[in-house]
Amino acid sequence: MKYEKIIDRISSGIMSRTDLVKLKANADRKLSEGDLEAKHVLNAINNATTTDEYVLFMGFCPDADFNNRLDIGWKENKICRFDYLDSERQLERFNSICKGDLVVLKKREKFGKTMKLYGHGRVSSVSYDENNIRFLNMDWSSQDQIIEVPLMGCNSTVDIKSIESIEGEMPEDFYDWLKI
Repeated sequence: MKYEKIIDRISSGIMSRTDLVKLKANADRKLSEGDLEAKHVLNAINNATTTDEYVLFMGFCPDADFNNRLDIGWKENKICRFDYLDSERQLERFNSICKGDLVVLKKREKFGKTMKLYGHGRVSSVSYDENNIRFLNMDWSSQDQIIEVPLMGCNSTVDIKSIESIEGEMPEDFYDWLKI
């Protein structure tokens, strides 16, 4: 196969998220130019683990209405989605999530101060639906305890933090809740 070496490198888990983004742009371009083998590179990227782990604090209530909650269906179907395609910045953030990243389901509680966390899980792979909309396949934790923690600037539906950025910010309860 033409791209075997690069696929092996992607699969090794030694690449950063930034490197994968560059490779994906190149593979997308090659695929659009008719290079069908670039699809194998894209598949490897969609299932790659990166050297830099992220935590995605993901809102799950469209229009901030708890009656519209999506998390129950996500957990049942072992997925996580972001379908608000008009928000390019948030869509870009969601699309940067990789296999192995942690997803934490959140809802703002006290405006500008706290959020409640309703579940968490690890991304097991990335897939696309029939409309080519990206979604995350998830291994959701079975624990169902809800905790309230500092907001950490999580004002958007899709808010990504590095592991390092949350280490000094979150209370010990957060880590106990994660059970990691």
